[in-house]
Amino acid sequence: MSQLYNNQPLLDQLATAIDREKLHHANLISSGPGEEGLVVGLALATRILCDTQKHCGTCKSCKQASTLQHPDLHFSFPFVSGRASGTADDFLPDFRIALGKNKHLDPDGWQQNITSKNQQLQIPVKEIQNIHKKLSLTAASGKNRVLLLWLPEQIKTQASNKLLKLVEEPLPKTYIILVTHQKARLLPTIVSRCAPWRCKPLEERHFLTHFKDQPETTARLLAMVFAPNLGAAISASEDLESTQIDVFARWMRVCFKGEPTEISDVVSSLSGLTKETLKTLIFRSQHFLERGFYHGVQNTPVQASDLGAINVQKLSSAVRPAGAMAIYRVLSACLYDLERNIHVKTALTFASFKLHKAFRGN
Repeated sequence: MSQLYNNQPLLDQLATAIDREKLHHANLISSGPGEEGLVVGLALATRILCDTQKHCGTCKSCKQASTLQHPDLHFSFPFVSGRASGTADDFLPDFRIALGKNKHLDPDGWQQNITSKNQQLQIPVKEIQNIHKKLSLTAASGKNRVLLLWLPEQIKTQASNKLLKLVEEPLPKTYIILVTHQKARLLPTIVSRCAPWRCKPLEERHFLTHFKDQPETTARLLAMVFAPNLGAAISASEDLESTQIDVFARWMRVCFKGEPTEISDVVSSLSGLTKETLKTLIFRSQHFLERGFYHGVQNTPVQASDLGAINVQKLSSAVRPAGAMAIYRVLSACLYDLERNIHVKTALTFASFKLHKAFRGN
């Protein structure tokens, strides 16, 4: 089992519920993307399936669950269309590999694992029907069965009602674990029929612990860029260019100066990126700027502020309190324009000049 950085008390609560035979048949675990929701879900599933229900780690069931190969541990998750059966079974080998490498897997990382196109992740009706079929069969071990369903918020509307039926009408010795990153998107009827469990978010110190074998500057960079999304940081640690921090730094410097020719050049460069890459850059830009703003507010020590491509002290002085909300609104509007298929160069040019004004506190 992966180390839990901030949610061991939650897992202890779940273990106590198992010991007292009080664990609800349907459990909804909420966490931020790339945090500890999946880790807690997997640990809970392993404990339910353990021959002693103590997560001994040595019995046959524990060993099978640790490699995600237990015959009574069923996985469901969002995927992209285009493969043979049209169910998650088509992607199960990919999912096991991805989860084996990164137990804090986040949706963006999973999408990059299975497609290079702008395809949307989803859980179709056929997948929920497939789940019903699997759970209707007798357990291979003759004991408990577990369904671990990651990202139920990606279930199509028609399929949500079929999932509700599964949650409402529990099967004997069958446990459902839903791991969500957007609880508000779930049907209220599904939420109301599950036992709710909430993971505490990860903090920068947890990133420094996880990346203790990396150079300190790298660990701090990953924490600044991704915290609290540890899953994304783990993926990016293999390729630091994927943090996009150099692209962000150049774009912000040009916007701060406000020189039209330079803005035109950087917009031309940015427009050559794929739409999904651009959207990710804008999400991260909001995050970078927020961290810069809080650096100024919290007066982070000088020795912790130089992260190579970007100096947090300079960034914090650029993000003035009067313009902080304006910057956030500009980037949000740019993201919305891209999602509406507004011409990319037009959207980026407009956003760049608006950012120039926002950096000035206007």
